[in-house]
Amino acid sequence: MIPSAKTAGAAAQKKQKMLVLTYHAVFDDERDWAAQPASDRWYSLKQDQFRPQMEHLAQNGYRTLLLREFLEGPSLEKSLVLTFDDGHDSNFHVVLPILKRFGLRAEFFITVANVGLPGFMTWEELKLLQEAGMSVQSHGLHHQPLTELDLDVLRDELRVSKKLLEQQLGSAVNYFAIPGGFADERVYIEILNAGYRAICNSEPGLASNGEVIARVPVMHSTSLATFSDMADRKLTSLRRMSAQRRLAKAAKSLLGLRRYEALKHIKLRLSK
Repeated sequence: MIPSAKTAGAAAQKKQKMLVLTYHAVFDDERDWAAQPASDRWYSLKQDQFRPQMEHLAQNGYRTLLLREFLEGPSLEKSLVLTFDDGHDSNFHVVLPILKRFGLRAEFFITVANVGLPGFMTWEELKLLQEAGMSVQSHGLHHQPLTELDLDVLRDELRVSKKLLEQQLGSAVNYFAIPGGFADERVYIEILNAGYRAICNSEPGLASNGEVIARVPVMHSTSLATFSDMADRKLTSLRRMSAQRRLAKAAKSLLGLRRYEALKHIKLRLSK
């Protein structure tokens, strides 16, 4: 049976792919970056790494979309989605000015219980992010491994964080980023049941415009050349990251979370 033009168009849109990048903190001072716990340094950048990446996007004609634009409309050539997890205050003081300088936009996933605490953005700063054209979404209530939570606690992580963000910011919260990549079928089901339209995970690869959004991490070890390859959707870099992710998940399962984080600390020290 030959599909109708309408069916074929819907199928084509469903198969659209998008590069969605994940960031965390971005520091303007080497000492502040070095003062973090090892597990945080692994995923955070320094300003002199981040700014050239954004400059590369702007100078080479890339357009940054919000998740809503990717999921609801046709993808554009040379487009991608930037996401920032946790709600670190550097996202406001360092990241936002750079994004505005280069005319870029991003999604910010917030750990709600940390709002206003030292090192994290305030409610007023989150409102200013929105006013600057950014999107603020949920990263849970307390940044806990969701797969390890009892059902009632899991539901609070999902539902209370969504409710508080919507009450404080006056806008819909439709997207959830899974803390630490801890997800299973139960977690995915509960996120959708809580009213979210899509879920961002930590599985590297190009994202389809469905309910689960793959994301590619940008880490302290990501060179500008590698970043350029990722922006161009070169599959070699993405496949390498996917293989590394599978190895990391296997190591985490074998060693347990605490031993795995200790191993990351040792590896980071050796890489200096």
